[in-house]
Amino acid sequence: MSGSAAASGARSAADRLRSKDSSPAIGTVCFDPATLKKRLTPLQHHITQDKATERAFSGRFNKHREPGIYRCIVCRQDLFSSATKYDSGSGWPSFYDVIDPRRVTLKADLSHVGGNILLLVANPGMERTEVSCARCGAHLGHLFKDGPKPTGNRYCVNSESLDFRRDDSIDVLDRVEFAKGSCGELSGSCGAPPRPSPRATAPSAAISRVVEKYNSLGGAGSNGSGVSAIVNGQSATNGSRRQSDGVAHETNGKT
Repeated sequence: MSGSAAASGARSAADRLRSKDSSPAIGTVCFDPATLKKRLTPLQHHITQDKATERAFSGRFNKHREPGIYRCIVCRQDLFSSATKYDSGSGWPSFYDVIDPRRVTLKADLSHVGGNILLLVANPGMERTEVSCARCGAHLGHLFKDGPKPTGNRYCVNSESLDFRRDDSIDVLDRVEFAKGSCGELSGSCGAPPRPSPRATAPSAAISRVVEKYNSLGGAGSNGSGVSAIVNGQSATNGSRRQSDGVAHETNGKT
């Protein structure tokens, strides 16, 4: 079967699944923290509740090829289908679509770079979108825009965030032609492949865009309202800033 035919067949299977079960879970659910900690394994709890990331290629569902539904490990809501699961080469289970987009919550995530916004200028692919279960809020993974057709999405999900229910009526994608994504730009974290900055873009303009994005997400600067200024490609506060162990400190010298 060709890559395009496989993708088309898988897409049809996903559409059939949606038509059979298209309504999202009603309302949200909350679990007693103590009970949840007993029910989940330490790693499952750390990932779903503390937004941690399992080691690449260590998850039980990374190479999983059975037909069925992948569910939230916390509330058992159906999230992903084997019809849209593919091998991205990243080391984490990857899906190019969800059963229903209303069943997941998407949120911009810059937590892995802290206040070091200049790191985003040099590595634009480090900007991530967090994916969580819309029903219980459990952390699942991240969404990137380097997946295969027809969506172009890659839901990079932790195996420890998922449970599996076998269903032989659902297809398994046997082959997809796509440009492989990658993860792990930071140790133990998932990221998009690095992309070189366009030559035509001036560094100061690129930095300004990142600063604007950072401030819109509530990044704190020297005056508590975001990064205060950019001067000649460097951040300016009451003094210059230096980086030590990922934490910004004020100094009277230069960065």
